[in-house]
Amino acid sequence: MKIAIVCSYDFSIAWSLEIFIKKLLKENHIITVISDVHDGHTKNFYLDTITKWGVNHEFLKTYRFFSPFEDIKYLYGIYRLLTKNNYDLVINIATKPNIYGSIAAKLAGIKNIICFAWGLGLTFEKSNNLGRNLLKYALLFLYFIAFKISKKIWFTNKNDLEYFLRRKILSKGKSFLSNGFVDTESFSPSIIKPKIEEKYRNNLGLDPKDKVIILVARMSWAKGIKEFCEASDILRETNPEAKFLLVGQDDSGSPDAVPKQYLRKYSTQKNFLHLGYRVDIKELYSISYMAVFPSYYREGGWPRGLTEPMAMAKPVITTDNIHASGAVIHGTNGFIVPMKDSYELANSIKILLNDSALALKFGQESRKLAIENLDEKKIMSDLIRAII
Repeated sequence: MKIAIVCSYDFSIAWSLEIFIKKLLKENHIITVISDVHDGHTKNFYLDTITKWGVNHEFLKTYRFFSPFEDIKYLYGIYRLLTKNNYDLVINIATKPNIYGSIAAKLAGIKNIICFAWGLGLTFEKSNNLGRNLLKYALLFLYFIAFKISKKIWFTNKNDLEYFLRRKILSKGKSFLSNGFVDTESFSPSIIKPKIEEKYRNNLGLDPKDKVIILVARMSWAKGIKEFCEASDILRETNPEAKFLLVGQDDSGSPDAVPKQYLRKYSTQKNFLHLGYRVDIKELYSISYMAVFPSYYREGGWPRGLTEPMAMAKPVITTDNIHASGAVIHGTNGFIVPMKDSYELANSIKILLNDSALALKFGQESRKLAIENLDEKKIMSDLIRAII
């Protein structure tokens, strides 16, 4: 079967769908990824990764935000590339590809269309902003069209599925719902050797007694960046062993972007490190004492900023955001704190800093829960049976 996968950036494939892609290739399907090329790291880093697996690639420039002119160009670009080959199946990943990829596939005469709905984002949060609300209703109309012509829609956030069902945007029979997923073999507690960990700690200027609290996220306020930074303020003097490590790419162009000067201000603090965009995430998790993800963003239910450190046996802290807390059981593998509450976040961090035995117990439970509930191999096998 010839399969086209439409997504915004090659990063999405390389970081999130390796097992899925390799299972399809093993079944002798021919796969072409249609996407832009992520430039956050070295040139063609992710593109080289996926092409080494045996995937073909067609370049298509993407524009993250909504613009009638850019979106028409994007729709036509997908259509043009789909008509170059006789694809049997089109898989669309995330908002723009789900909408325009589905419409383009239908126009190209392709009947088998699949959507991966991984979170709805800030546009679908309650807001008094007229522009955001108009965009939301426009997107709902476009989703209605896209889902109507699609064969199956994969959700990892049950709240998003229920949201669309209540509004009759899709029928339940078209949906496939799963937990989030993580490769528990690739993200394992022993994947990074002690010598590498020691090298990383030295390179970051960490003392042996330092305990790293890591947040891996895009630099958007809604990811809880402000609360993370303020927690570092609260604990700076009382817990000098706590080192706050912020990792992730800028959210350039977004109205929700964290200003660079704000991040530069915190980078001057003795207990704070801002590393920007990195690809060595496993190494950074390996030297971390705990991971936090204080998001109030409309995530896909199981953010990788929680599931990956869980697989590496780290205690985790998140918020009571129903779109981000699926992986955390309060008091079992971590804590759930109120959204936008820096003091409660700091207090939960402090409890774990002061109780190494509890942190270890939570970390062990994290690993156990990841293996039991988030096993990527099983979830991807179930997904392939549902859509192929």
